[in-house]
Amino acid sequence: MNKNLLGLNNPISTLFVMKNLILIFVGILLSTGIFAQDKKGFDFTDGWAVTKKGDTLRGKVCYENTKTGEKFEKIKFIDAKDATQQKKSYGVEKLTSFGTKGLVFEYITLDEEIPPMIMERVVTGDLNLYRCWFKTQLSTPQKMDYVVGMFLKKKDNPELYEVLDKKFIKEMAAYFKGDEDIVQLIKEKNYTVKDIDKIVIAYNEKE
Repeated sequence: MNKNLLGLNNPISTLFVMKNLILIFVGILLSTGIFAQDKKGFDFTDGWAVTKKGDTLRGKVCYENTKTGEKFEKIKFIDAKDATQQKKSYGVEKLTSFGTKGLVFEYITLDEEIPPMIMERVVTGDLNLYRCWFKTQLSTPQKMDYVVGMFLKKKDNPELYEVLDKKFIKEMAAYFKGDEDIVQLIKEKNYTVKDIDKIVIAYNEKE
């Protein structure tokens, strides 16, 4: 074939053809979702979700936007049994908990006047440790800003106890009153709020 018919002997024409081929290739990738997923910040990973009826759903879970840092109130879920692989939004009206990437999340009622919120169960045992995120006024559509909250919840007590940095050792000594080994550990190690997971693990490991 005569290269002149395609204009390939002309550097400008060659560049034009190559540019169009690249645009076509990118368009194909976008249409298949290879680039679209990263652009939107939706990272779907293998996971599960438990419904209020007690059924366990298996599939792909997305609970945050990796681009903006937004924590979703309703997770995005792709059911493994759904042949269409449709993305659905599930929240507290349908789910009690979900998990992905080795993390476990529950819908927890913090205040009766507000809907249950998603909390990550950091430590599980007779004493559970939860982490949650409170949106601040610094948040924008492009970048979300959160303050992290930590809460304790005993298995035989539905009440949540907020872990605060202020007077941490004194507050923890009061919370663990009667468990002298734990109180002593907190004081000896001079633990701070950043060490709360170590304290909860030590409590759960007690015989």
